[in-house]
Amino acid sequence: MINVAMAQIRFLMQAAVVGTLAGAGICAVQSDGIAAQLATSAPHRDVASAFDEAMSGWMAKYGVQRGSIAVMRNDRLAFAVGYGGRGANERIPVWSLSKAITALCIANLVNDGKLRFDDPIGPLLSPVFQRFEQPADERLGRITVGQLLSHRSGIPRAFGRNSFAPGVAEALQRYEPRQASVDMLMPEIMKLSLARPPGEGYEYSNVGYILLGKIVETATGKRYESACGERVLAKAGIKEIPSFDKSWGGLTYSAGGWAMSGPEYLGFARLLRAKQSPLLVKDTRSFLETTDSKWINDRHVIASTLGINVRPLRSGLYNLFHMGAWTWHQDNAAGGAINEKRGTYFVLTGDGVGWFASFDGVNSDGDTQAMTDLDAALFRAHNEVSVWPDRDQFAAMGVGRVSKGR
Repeated sequence: MINVAMAQIRFLMQAAVVGTLAGAGICAVQSDGIAAQLATSAPHRDVASAFDEAMSGWMAKYGVQRGSIAVMRNDRLAFAVGYGGRGANERIPVWSLSKAITALCIANLVNDGKLRFDDPIGPLLSPVFQRFEQPADERLGRITVGQLLSHRSGIPRAFGRNSFAPGVAEALQRYEPRQASVDMLMPEIMKLSLARPPGEGYEYSNVGYILLGKIVETATGKRYESACGERVLAKAGIKEIPSFDKSWGGLTYSAGGWAMSGPEYLGFARLLRAKQSPLLVKDTRSFLETTDSKWINDRHVIASTLGINVRPLRSGLYNLFHMGAWTWHQDNAAGGAINEKRGTYFVLTGDGVGWFASFDGVNSDGDTQAMTDLDAALFRAHNEVSVWPDRDQFAAMGVGRVSKGR
């Protein structure tokens, strides 16, 4: 149930190093049949008891010490709680859920006429190429913005035994994570050879989203973090605009760098509701919703579109979802051995219910049964709820209304 297309992004840097940033999180529970089956025997419960029982029970089963869950319905925050000392509104790394923020930032630039989905990235990245050297594979410059967004760029998933980006382990031998930056990886990224011509197939790529972050910077003249904070997160109504995770954000950057609370991420996720989002108009809305040429495999069940996975339903609606995971083990890192394993999970269902979960010690990188069980437990909770609160808790969590302007 986890990531059939990319087999989870997993890599060994050397004997002393293991690391991953996994993100696609393809779960089989995203289906019409499961929801209907669960609903037939669902008891009537309130949102707090259903989701708290699902999350705390799963954590107990898998020995997860710290976590959180936040739930919204029809753009109103209904429930949020933390476990093991984590606050309900505590900012934590969201890992690959950052990609949707990067994608909506690109969508905003498309809306403003600064670039198009079919633009080749070579001209857009010309200042980057001048700074770090021209790409070794001239085909890299012919990749389009849309192909980067939908993971169809031809950029390989693995670089030797490294599936995040080349040069990470070497950078962490010299610098502690909070001192490392994505620019340390760029010279090695420029040396990459494509695995296939651009557009010829799906292959999840963190490097592709790093390049999208660089495109944001060249198009706006601002740092990625500032540009997307202003263009996306401020419009999501988040009162204190989030920033990168202090430990890993400079390195994971636009592919996985943001730190947000569960309620803040759900506040942002309101911008993914295509019919009402100020950032999704005409071409950008179509890019999110259109699955043709964006399927992750030949089954044509799940598509990767605007930094998010789309699962069309027989009802004509669709579920949006993504998982984030960070696993890093490196014995020879500067400042001492690194041993990290954390994860996140986001769903926005076609009926307007969304949830964000965070958890330490377990993630979609290899813990297939645990993530399968979490996915099933939270969908079961969704189907059990019949009593939703009238009061919107977003304001109490520092999240206001979505901006109506582009």
